[in-house]
Amino acid sequence: MADIRRSAFKEKFVKDLDFSDFKVAVSGTVVNVRDGGFLLGDGSGEVYINTSETDGKCGEKDAVKVMGRIMPYENGFEIQADIIRNITGVDMGVLKRIKEALL
Repeated sequence: MADIRRSAFKEKFVKDLDFSDFKVAVSGTVVNVRDGGFLLGDGSGEVYINTSETDGKCGEKDAVKVMGRIMPYENGFEIQADIIRNITGVDMGVLKRIKEALL
C-alpha cells in the first residue's frame, strides 16, 4: 500500500478541492494577506493558505503556487502550506488553460 505522506502533490483548482485530497498544489493570486497566512483565489474560488512564511514571499496581487496539505477548519478546510513559490510574471491565463487540458 502506498504511503500517502510520501505521495506527490496533486494539481487542483480551488473549486475541486475536497477532503479526499491529502497533498495538493494550487496556483492563483493573493487576495488578502493576514497574520499566519493569506487568501488565495484562482478564478474558480478562494481558499485560505495557512503558513508562517509569508514575510517577503508574497504580497497582495502576487501570483503564487502553493503546495500543501488539506486541513479541516471551522465549516470547511484550509491548506497548510509546505512550499510557496512566487510566480509573478507567469501568464495566469495560459497556466489556467494548461491545467484545464491536463485535469
